[in-house]
Amino acid sequence: MVYCGKPSRACLDCRVKRRKCDLSRPACRQCVKAGSRCDGYRDQDSLIIRDQTAEIMGKVQPFPDNSPSLVSPHGNQAVPVRSERSQQTVVDQSKGPPVYHPWLGIVVPLEHQALHFYFHHYAVNRFGPTPNHPDCLAIIYACATGPGYLAHLINAVGLVSLAYQKKAPALSHEANRAYSWALRDIRTALTDPIEAASDQMLVAVMLLVLYETVSGDSENSLRSWDRHVDGALTLVQLRGASQLRNRIGRSIFLNLRTEILINCLQRRLRVPITLINWMSEARNFETAQEAPAGSLADLIVNACAVLASAKDEVMDKANLSRYIATLLSIDKDLERWTQDLPVHYEFKALTPPDETEELYLGRCDIYSGAEMVYTWNLQRCARIILRQALVRALSLHFSSLSPPSASFPLSYRHLLRTSDALIQETSSEICYSLPYILHIYDKPGKPGDLRAASILPLLWPLYIAGTAHTAPNTLREWVIAQMQKIEEVTGVQQAKFVALDLERRCLFPHLL
Repeated sequence: MVYCGKPSRACLDCRVKRRKCDLSRPACRQCVKAGSRCDGYRDQDSLIIRDQTAEIMGKVQPFPDNSPSLVSPHGNQAVPVRSERSQQTVVDQSKGPPVYHPWLGIVVPLEHQALHFYFHHYAVNRFGPTPNHPDCLAIIYACATGPGYLAHLINAVGLVSLAYQKKAPALSHEANRAYSWALRDIRTALTDPIEAASDQMLVAVMLLVLYETVSGDSENSLRSWDRHVDGALTLVQLRGASQLRNRIGRSIFLNLRTEILINCLQRRLRVPITLINWMSEARNFETAQEAPAGSLADLIVNACAVLASAKDEVMDKANLSRYIATLLSIDKDLERWTQDLPVHYEFKALTPPDETEELYLGRCDIYSGAEMVYTWNLQRCARIILRQALVRALSLHFSSLSPPSASFPLSYRHLLRTSDALIQETSSEICYSLPYILHIYDKPGKPGDLRAASILPLLWPLYIAGTAHTAPNTLREWVIAQMQKIEEVTGVQQAKFVALDLERRCLFPHLL
């Protein structure tokens, strides 16, 4: 049905001959003058609505077997993407042949798809916990569709995610082009001291890190990640203390701090002195809400220093006791950190009566916000890594650890048992935190919407839990299932590689 606008008041003959009608009654003078019959006027109280369904359907061609091509944002090249909706038809055998819906032929430009994907997964989340993303949405919104490196980066992140989600390699090519253009524009912008020190530039570097996270975890990606982090630290140095005085600048810095601390903890590296100095400066401006994470960050710096020292030198038995004492001292500080937290950091365990595969061991922990989950899990990961380092150190000096031999010192036997119990309990707590982020129990019986920004900070904690030497196959299989779902919905390749690694550990535990 189509509304064709306000109908003409002219008589039929004047409308057909496109002449001005004088609207005289019972017959217009134009018709009388022309010697033709005036057929009168239409009812002006009615609207003309025409059924044009048949006409429109005749113009729509059904899609061929190969799916429609999507228009590339960088020229006239078409990028084919398979869409299940493009193959859908409505078939009713009693009423004739299949009917092809015209709206299935709408072509959405790639840049619009990428922009929608980015904002849906990384910037916009109106319901549930706030995503762990720098507090710079105003910058993102202002620059997303205009010219410049930030727009190219947003496009690249959206496209590479779509490429893996839709299994469309052609989109990866488009993502790489957008990424390359962003790097080119960033190099040019860095020659301007004002632009180099802007919030927009540091946000761009964080998006470079995000791109590497989404696109994979190969050695090349890891080296690129390191280069981007080094670049971000250089920008932090250039920006000076003023960046910590405003909310946006401080939020970007705190997000960067977390990224670097996780990387150093995971790889047993010392935290760069530049970051340590700026962390100390940031404590002067932090809010009460930010203070617990700041205290934890200082403890992580100490843990990284101890872990790196063990990696750098082979310990002899004379140093073993001192090393273990240092590990236990830092672990005690991490445990004490939990006792001084504000009330909004508290969480409660929920054990729903209905069994679901979404929950590990039928438990879901409820927090007051997503940031609390991420901070708690950083503390848990640090404790797991410290305790596993302790077990590893003992294994270097004693031939039998499981079960401990009779010649094994009694104090070390107790230490092994308590360490294993703590690692197992803490790994489970990481798994219990996932359903809250996924909003599984926001609405009874209806799982929440999975957003990449919310789930990315949980990939590494879940990996730590799944690779712990105490992890049973039931835990690893549960983590694998979650990773596969995350990779399918968000296209984040790190989830895929985590699942593959854990599958290998389930199949070949004796090789680990």
